[in-house]
Amino acid sequence: MMLTSSVVKKLIVGQNSRLLSLRAVLAANGGQPASDSRLSFTRSIANQPYIATGPKTNVRTGISSPKNMSLRYCSPIPTITLMDNSVDTALDGSLTTTSTISTSATTSRRPLAIILAWMLAQDKHLEKYRQLWFRRGFDVLTVKTSPVELLLPPIGGRVVAANLVRYLSDIQPKYEEIVVHAFSVGGYQYGEVLLKLTSSSRHRDLSSAFKGIIIDSMVHAEDCAPGLSRAVTTNPIVQPLLEAAIKGWVTLTRPVSMDNYRRSSDQIFANPLRLPGLLLYSCDDVVSERTRNERLSDSWRSQGIPVQTKCWQQSTHVLHYRDHQCEYEEQLDQYLRKLRLKSGNI
Repeated sequence: MMLTSSVVKKLIVGQNSRLLSLRAVLAANGGQPASDSRLSFTRSIANQPYIATGPKTNVRTGISSPKNMSLRYCSPIPTITLMDNSVDTALDGSLTTTSTISTSATTSRRPLAIILAWMLAQDKHLEKYRQLWFRRGFDVLTVKTSPVELLLPPIGGRVVAANLVRYLSDIQPKYEEIVVHAFSVGGYQYGEVLLKLTSSSRHRDLSSAFKGIIIDSMVHAEDCAPGLSRAVTTNPIVQPLLEAAIKGWVTLTRPVSMDNYRRSSDQIFANPLRLPGLLLYSCDDVVSERTRNERLSDSWRSQGIPVQTKCWQQSTHVLHYRDHQCEYEEQLDQYLRKLRLKSGNI
């Protein structure tokens, strides 16, 4: 028995209510309003406030990320299936239309937040920041820097930056807007990323996708020893000894450590991409000194670069969100509104 086009269509729709007709997809791609209600349904899927939770919700993109990076989506990315309507001639000479699945396309028009984590950050602590960005419609790429990578920049921090830029170049066609959220030594890592981005004209398109930089508890070059030692231990006996050892290491290896930290810091102060900034710090943070953060904000303002700052009288290093959650979110939302991003939930 020959199946008519209407029967075939019902069978296909019965199997997957998200299948789209070729006509509707072409209309969507042309920027015209689609008359097929199923296209609107599929679009609504992408805008659902779905929150990915747990450590195993990374979505496979077909591109392998480096071991110290993980990309997660704030909601399912819709897969649009094109229907190929072909006309066949039956044995009796009549014309019949059959529908077959021809191709699929997965796209994302959400912005991307890059979290440059603090030293030895645990996923259970990073998760609250991922959720913070998920609620605002961002996908999140998390990047970690280990103590060894910080202490040996030529084979550590620089390599992390190069891997990040390479990975972003692979996935960048999916993301037109990128915002960086750096914590503590993640600020150093951001400077290394800037050095890599500005080292070649090949990265011009990727650089243009960067829209903003948020730095929480910035650790400046001079703060490396106290910052790293406190990240490793808070023991009142061990921490000072470790700080002294790190200072000795940095002095001994100055050409490969401190000189790299200063180059990274210089890039952050220069802000070659001219990204509007948000600086979050406190007066009582012994790792991220208030005066150094103020010098950074003054440097950006002197270049005509917009910068928003929030300094709490009392707050814990990289735990400002825990200590001042409402204010933290208010500062973040105010900043994101100023960026006027085309996508996201702000």
